[in-house]
Amino acid sequence: MSGSLRDSIHYAWAQTLLFFGASRAACRAFRDVVREQPANAEAWSVLGYLHAQAGEMSEAVPAFEKALALQPEDAELCFNAGFAVQRAGDHRRAAELMEKAIAINAKLDRAWYGLGLSLAHAGRYEEAAAKFREAARLQPFNPYAGYHLAAVLYKLGRQEAVVKEYLRVKEFDPKVSALMRREFGIADPDAG
Repeated sequence: MSGSLRDSIHYAWAQTLLFFGASRAACRAFRDVVREQPANAEAWSVLGYLHAQAGEMSEAVPAFEKALALQPEDAELCFNAGFAVQRAGDHRRAAELMEKAIAINAKLDRAWYGLGLSLAHAGRYEEAAAKFREAARLQPFNPYAGYHLAAVLYKLGRQEAVVKEYLRVKEFDPKVSALMRREFGIADPDAG
């Protein structure tokens, strides 16, 4: 069997395992794929994703970094790597990767949201608010962008803006808006 046919079969098998939800087996199969095909950026990316899903950031981050070295202009890949790096606790590097994702694709709402999280973690609330606003503009029905926007506005002492964001989120997500009401001390306007 030729090397390329064998490589194709191994890759197809790894994808099949992933498709059927056999994450641990898929992880092992993708590890074999990248060992045989070290220039396969998609395989490195999927391997990073599988490790991230399992909470194995020490394995996820290097896999994403290898994928990025092969495909540095892939916005989704920059976001996924940034997300893994963020979960590993490196908010400075996560912000860099989110900014790069945005530079490649300014409509990637998840990258704006992720950048907002890293900036908020660094105490840069004003900047974080701007990023969460953009994430909410791009994806208006994302309650978590609204929640985190309200959180940084709360830290900035802008209660009127917090209430405005709460009312926006309340229109489409009662669970997150209830959480916002409790956490940010918003009086229930329906309580009479």
